[in-house]
Amino acid sequence: MSTARVKPIENEENDGYAMGTVSGAGSVRAFSRLPTSEEEADTATVSITNTNNTSNNTKQKADAESLFSASAISAIIGSIVSSVAIVMVNKLALNNGFPYASSLTALHQLTVYIFTTVLIKTKSIPALPEPLPAGQSRPRYIVAALYSSGLVLMNQSLAMNSVAFYQLLKMSCIPAIAFFQYILFNKVVNRQTAIALGVILLGIAISTMAPVNAKPTKYSQRTDEFNATTRTTAVAAFFSGFLTLIVSIGAVSTTVLSQIEVSMNPDLKRLSSFQVMNAMSVLSFAVCMVAALFIDVKIGLSDFLNPKSFGAKFAIFIDSIVAEAPLGWIVFSCVLSIVVNLFGTNLIKYTSPMTFQVVGHLKTMLTLGIGAMLFGAGGLDGLKGVGVLVALVGMVLYSKEKM
Repeated sequence: MSTARVKPIENEENDGYAMGTVSGAGSVRAFSRLPTSEEEADTATVSITNTNNTSNNTKQKADAESLFSASAISAIIGSIVSSVAIVMVNKLALNNGFPYASSLTALHQLTVYIFTTVLIKTKSIPALPEPLPAGQSRPRYIVAALYSSGLVLMNQSLAMNSVAFYQLLKMSCIPAIAFFQYILFNKVVNRQTAIALGVILLGIAISTMAPVNAKPTKYSQRTDEFNATTRTTAVAAFFSGFLTLIVSIGAVSTTVLSQIEVSMNPDLKRLSSFQVMNAMSVLSFAVCMVAALFIDVKIGLSDFLNPKSFGAKFAIFIDSIVAEAPLGWIVFSCVLSIVVNLFGTNLIKYTSPMTFQVVGHLKTMLTLGIGAMLFGAGGLDGLKGVGVLVALVGMVLYSKEKM
């Protein structure tokens, strides 16, 4: 290909033609006549503006339709199936000899780290690149600390509160995401999306807060004993309530911020889901393990100064695991945690933290519905059934808004 010059445009006597490219076949391409009057200049400006608007509209439409891409749909389905499965397996583990939620979470993170490290060592996935400079992205260890703190605090909140209050906490993650996205990125939820989210939250509230006669389990009995011993006096009740409030606010804030970071952090956005899991899991394991020492093993600060007391409590903890723990369910739960983390990370990366929360509530509704089909419709009598229908209507509205 050769280049020919046609009358330089900076010459006052040029006839309005710019430089073009001549192909080998002799045809002339990319010749364009420059505007020679104010009228033509205005026309060119309008044309450029229309082109930019069309480009922006196309980009916005592509973003809105990302919820229904093949990657997003597979992440949604995989997240629902794997999460429902791990909830059932976790219940079997926690209620049959291993009532240690923080320890189980720590084992999950250790399993994820070992698995992803093996993938890196065998070159199945690329090694983690060097983190971006601190000025360009939030450090990975801060995101991992937020993520692991959310796991620990959510588990502790469930142990300290009723299931209904715990559901309220999960529901509050949606307005919390809207709040933090506005504060951090000046991102506003549009009216249609806000209405859909409001309908979803109303349905979840109706269905999960309705009275239910539940058979007590070992885990719930242990929680009741904890609440009974910490609320024996007015002073203890005050401090217990204040501690519950702090834990609850911390649980929601750290959970939401970690999800926003995974979705928008430039350093994490360039990583694959397996790489993100590897970067987050090692610190998460350490945090969850420390929490397990205090919560599950019941190690106090004084025990660190008394090795004999520390060893005695740890020995009791290990003996209870060896004697009663359902190792099969624990191992199965750890394997499922890999799948849950993979699809969860994919879902946040391919959609948004808000959609991740909506899918989480959809899982709750599906769990109630499947339970009704398997064990009789009694579980969806009255308000519970109404709540499920209202939530499903909200999810349809949310999906329509994302189309």
